[in-house]
Amino acid sequence: MKRIISLLIVLSLLCVTTGCSDRNSKGSSNNSENENFNDTIPGTDTDDNNVDFFITDFGGSKDMGSDRPDEPEILKTYAVSTAEYPLTMKEPNFYDFDKGSDGMWGPEESEAYFKAKEEWRNQRSAQKNVEGYDQDTGRKSILGFNTRVMKQFLKENDHENRIYSPINIYIALGMLAETSEGNTRQQVLDLLETGSIEELRTLVKGLWNSVYTDDKMKSILASSIWLRDDISYKKDTLESLAKNYYASSFSGKMGSDEYSEAFRSWLDHQTDGILKEQISGLEFAPETVMALATTVCFCAKWQSEFNKNNTKQDIFHSENGDIQCDFMNISGTDTYFWGDKFGAINKCFDQYGASMMFILPDEGTSVYDLLADERVAYFIERCSEYEQKKNLIVNLSVPKFDVSSKEIINDDLKELGITDAFDRQKADFSPVSDDPAEIWLDKVEHGVRVMADEEGVKAAAYTTELLYGSAMMPPDEKMDFVLDRPFMFVIRSAEGIPLFVGIVERP
Repeated sequence: MKRIISLLIVLSLLCVTTGCSDRNSKGSSNNSENENFNDTIPGTDTDDNNVDFFITDFGGSKDMGSDRPDEPEILKTYAVSTAEYPLTMKEPNFYDFDKGSDGMWGPEESEAYFKAKEEWRNQRSAQKNVEGYDQDTGRKSILGFNTRVMKQFLKENDHENRIYSPINIYIALGMLAETSEGNTRQQVLDLLETGSIEELRTLVKGLWNSVYTDDKMKSILASSIWLRDDISYKKDTLESLAKNYYASSFSGKMGSDEYSEAFRSWLDHQTDGILKEQISGLEFAPETVMALATTVCFCAKWQSEFNKNNTKQDIFHSENGDIQCDFMNISGTDTYFWGDKFGAINKCFDQYGASMMFILPDEGTSVYDLLADERVAYFIERCSEYEQKKNLIVNLSVPKFDVSSKEIINDDLKELGITDAFDRQKADFSPVSDDPAEIWLDKVEHGVRVMADEEGVKAAAYTTELLYGSAMMPPDEKMDFVLDRPFMFVIRSAEGIPLFVGIVERP
């Protein structure tokens, strides 16, 4: 019998806007039933049919917990287990602390505020302290991966907008490695330049916790496994996916409209409704053995917002002709970076040190030439150490944009060396099931959307499984940095982990 695996890598939702919704995620809403969950998992290959997963109620206190909305009701029908996500402490707000009887802040109020602030910092630090994980090693791993694959995923295609999420593809490939064995797994490990599956588990878990934030700025990751209800699955694999990749499990009838609708509802919920159009056509084929999905939802405001009164219409010079669009404008002291073929600004968000790089090719240079430029890669990887920079008064002009892409990335992954997973004769997915039928990877789909306005940026994505330049120095005091032609952007976490990378051809 024909059996296929769908790998759905649901990438990122990036949002820098006051329109970020509160996301009060409470996991499963059946709190009393899930409090001590140890139930039979349909179609799971175990001696006693009992599997312990991470089940939790996310109802937090005023200062602790998530603000994500409850999951859609339809998911309760198919839920097997819900992964346990970190309960993050909210950053203390100065104005939430009561003033003294005289209406003024005194030593007691000040001490309480700074004590709460210190507790918040300690909680953030503790979350990132994953056993066996070294932050510098993790950062180098994901940045090296981004440099290796960037040219492939952003290659020119009829001058359309190109976007992908390095962190999400990285995590999704980790899940693919977890469910495979032999040369099928080794090809994934080779692309990620990871020595073993044990090392990869630690890297993914560490990166996941470094990126995960649910506060004023939201950077929320989620993973899921979608099983069919007539096949037995191996307990150890499902447990590892839950523990190391924070993957919730669902089981149902593959090919049914109801199960596909539940899957789309999960994706829509995790990406904050941003990818409704891309998600609308996703469905499970009757032959599907398992689907893996990962998501990233990012939402933040600019540290220095653009004044809407300064937004003016102007011309963006695309390769397919001029486009009239709204340009956001702001002036102020900033750091300008440059290389042989490009100039760049790194605009910060208002919390945790996350930022968005705007990289503009020099006149006469294609934006796609930057993908192979070692100085661009070095700038993305080591922005804080980059030497060619200068503090100036910068008049920054950025087009408002809402760009998206949706791609089947099977061929991209094959060109990057992952071939056996797609070959029904060579694919080895023995960690999934003892089912004797052939199992192989059928399709990997990736969709992304990024929106930027005066207040911030919003983006979502899904995937279904050093040479020194000699460019001219900038002016001494002031310069215009106008993104009026195709440009590149990178959205990064505070640790420099790339969440989204893209090329804007048509705002």
